Amino acid sequence: MTRRPERLLSSAIFAAALIAATPFGAAAESDDSAFFRQVAGKWSGHGKIVEGKMKGTRFRCKLDGLPIEGEHQGFKLDGKCRAGLFSHPMTAVFIREDDGYRGHFLDGEDGDGLAVTGGSVEDGRAVIALRRKDVEGALVTSLVGAEDLDITLLIKGGTRYVPVIGLSLKRQTDPLAVGAVK
Repeated sequence: MTRRPERLLSSAIFAAALIAATPFGAAAESDDSAFFRQVAGKWSGHGKIVEGKMKGTRFRCKLDGLPIEGEHQGFKLDGKCRAGLFSHPMTAVFIREDDGYRGHFLDGEDGDGLAVTGGSVEDGRAVIALRRKDVEGALVTSLVGAEDLDITLLIKGGTRYVPVIGLSLKRQTDPLAVGAVK
C-alpha cells in the first residue's frame, strides 16, 4: 500500500505536536494536573523533519491545548500544521489512568495516526511511548520556562531511537495587556 507523503508528514507532525500535552509528574496526580494547566492555551511554532524521505521539510503548527477534567484527567490538543501547500488538522488525546497513559493521535493506530502505549517522567522531561503497527517510537518534551515547549519525535531503529522530528512552540499571548493601578 502506497501512502501519500503529505499523509505521512501530517501523522508525524501531529505526533510531535501531542507531546506538548505530556505530563511531567506521572507518579503524582497533582504534578500531572499542574502540568496540564501549564500547557493549556494557544501555542505556535516551527518544526523540521530531520531524518527520513522528507528530511529537511519545514512546517509550522498552531495548536490549542485544553485540559480534560472529570473521571480521568488528561489533555486534548487541537489545531493545524502546515508544510508548504499542505495543511492538516491535528487532534490528540492524552489521558492518565491508574496504571499509565492511553491516548491517540489523529484516529489512532488503526487509522492514519499513532497510539499512546505508556509513558514515564524522569529528570524534568516526559517520555511517551508510541506505536503504529510494528513501528515503535517516543515523544520527548520539555517545558522551558512558562513560554516555550521543545518537542522531539524519535523512531526506534534497531536497538536505538533516532530523532525524526523537532518542534519548538511558543505560547501565544494576548497583545493587549489589561491591568489595574492601585
